[in-house]
Amino acid sequence: MRMGYRRFAVSIVTTAAFVSAQIPTVAFAQNSAQAEVLFKEGQQLIAQQKYAEACQRLVASYKLDPQPNTELLEGLCFGKQGKTASAYNAFIDAASTLPKGGDAQKYAADQARTLETQLLKVRVQFAAGAPPGMQMHFDDESKPRDKDFLGIDIALDPGAHDLFVTAPGKHDYTKHFDLSASNSPETINVEMTDKTKEELAAEQPKTGGGQVIIEKPETSWSTVKTLGLISMIVGGVGLALGGIFWGVDISNITTAGTGNPNECQFRPNPTQCNDALTAAKTLDIPVAIAGTVAGGAFLVGGIILFVVGGNVTKTPEKAQAKMHVLPWLGPQTAGMTLVGTF
Repeated sequence: MRMGYRRFAVSIVTTAAFVSAQIPTVAFAQNSAQAEVLFKEGQQLIAQQKYAEACQRLVASYKLDPQPNTELLEGLCFGKQGKTASAYNAFIDAASTLPKGGDAQKYAADQARTLETQLLKVRVQFAAGAPPGMQMHFDDESKPRDKDFLGIDIALDPGAHDLFVTAPGKHDYTKHFDLSASNSPETINVEMTDKTKEELAAEQPKTGGGQVIIEKPETSWSTVKTLGLISMIVGGVGLALGGIFWGVDISNITTAGTGNPNECQFRPNPTQCNDALTAAKTLDIPVAIAGTVAGGAFLVGGIILFVVGGNVTKTPEKAQAKMHVLPWLGPQTAGMTLVGTF
């Protein structure tokens, strides 16, 4: 026993020393400080023959910072645990990413070829054909396998495994099996049974009495359409105001009887003539023009907004539109500014 133990220990130390000597020290530099710490802990635990703890740290290190050197050491660690499939995958990945032609790459490729002859395999198949949407996975695999993996040999580590198969409208299938050299390749024939109508109905959302109730969406005028109606009203008021002042302007000019202020002195009532002309030029005409132009613009714009605005469906998720109307006036013009979101 002592001689066997010494040979085993010497083998581990020699292999670890070989790997460390063939890969430059700088290649072990990790992008993440935590990944580097985990990598070094994995090395130390391998030397102490604590392979389960070592593999756990190496896997965590690789997730933090995927490096081919980490995969190379993972292959060594998994191999010492007897996990031939995991070791094979690690060596294959390392051999494909390490510098081509280097000693480390050759070592990984040699180890993968050696393990390839030792792989244990399982084959999953359906006697009556796979149902649509079938998916399966082994143990704690995060990525499911589809129908393309049926009828082919899948390499797994020796030991106990669980197969999980799902498909729409079918009862889930679960199979526990042990994989060893004596039964590899293991063939698993999957038979899935249909779910009953009651089971399928129980999986559906409750709709009240078995009837599908479709709630009619609540519709209302859109903000744009409402704004168009307001704009048309404002435009109508503006046109009316402009018309009033045009009438007043015409009345003042008629009262003055002339458009030339120099002629007012020859009129029967010069003061009234001058006042009428002044009012027409300083107030009536500018207001009449502003009201007519602004009213026409608002009326046309309102008609366009009302036509293209349409209706909207109210939903809880839809944010309500906010709109502010800001009037503005200039020396010779007037208008309205729209501020907000539709």
